[in-house]
Amino acid sequence: MVDYYAILAKAMNAPEAADARWRRDIYARARQMLVTQLQARQPPPAPAEIRAERAALDAAIARLESELSRAGVGEQGDIAEGTYVAPRRGPIAKPLKLSSTTWVAVACAAAAVVAAGYVYWIQHAHKVAPSRTAASNMQQRAAPAPAAPAAPATPVVATTKDGDLPPGVDGTADADLPYVFRRQPTFYRTLQPPGTVIVDKVQHFLYFIQPNNVALRYGIGVGEDCIDLAGLRRIAGKTEWPAWEATPDMIKRRLAKPGTLPGGPGNPLGARALELDDHASRINGTNAPKTIGTSVVFGCIRMVNDDIADLYNRVQVGTSVVVN
Repeated sequence: MVDYYAILAKAMNAPEAADARWRRDIYARARQMLVTQLQARQPPPAPAEIRAERAALDAAIARLESELSRAGVGEQGDIAEGTYVAPRRGPIAKPLKLSSTTWVAVACAAAAVVAAGYVYWIQHAHKVAPSRTAASNMQQRAAPAPAAPAAPATPVVATTKDGDLPPGVDGTADADLPYVFRRQPTFYRTLQPPGTVIVDKVQHFLYFIQPNNVALRYGIGVGEDCIDLAGLRRIAGKTEWPAWEATPDMIKRRLAKPGTLPGGPGNPLGARALELDDHASRINGTNAPKTIGTSVVFGCIRMVNDDIADLYNRVQVGTSVVVN
């Protein structure tokens, strides 16, 4: 994923960066140029790629604004809350009077955003693995989970078009998520109190609300069992290494054998499960981490095993879960 933070940070070296209105103009230009370039590509990129690029740019903007706020640099500008934010509309403001040097910096930063996005698209189209950014090396790691029974080595073969793996196949060795879906703190405005879990099914994010407009954001996959899940729920139960039972639909389609699979590597429910109070929905781990950030046929709300173990340690029975 493109390191938009490093690109935009160069423009913030300008003296005008203390002006929130000036920064909003920079962000709006970068967003508009990115959208224009994405729409002009042939063949057009997939919707998931567009959402990922927009979310990565917004995450970089949010990080810059958070750092500037802590440093006491002006009022926060127009930043994202985990979703794409369009430039603000309102009365026409007076044009910003910028020096020629500043305009050069702005143009270079915006051009760099577009160029970096184009390079990422080219790499993705040809299935060339992009290099890890410095931010990925700073990724927080959860405490080691309790040891689970070892599973025999099994070839990783997808059984469905959405990338799900057969029960008993452990794909956690491939849990190298795109940066936007990795666990990370982000700016998030909400009226919900700290300690609340918010599930955004459309953007494929789960937020654990913390004080001072900050949330810990996780990437999720959304199954058809939870398409109609919405509103306020609560965590009714917590289970480590839950057992899994094949559904009648999976048995009928010959995607799984009848019976119960004990908890352990390769179990479709992963390392942890948080049961909701409707007794039909859950947030759980997965044996197919590459499905994070997508919508799948089976299951409810899934996370990679490291993330569900981290969330499991942060929440209690009775914790509020708001599903959007």
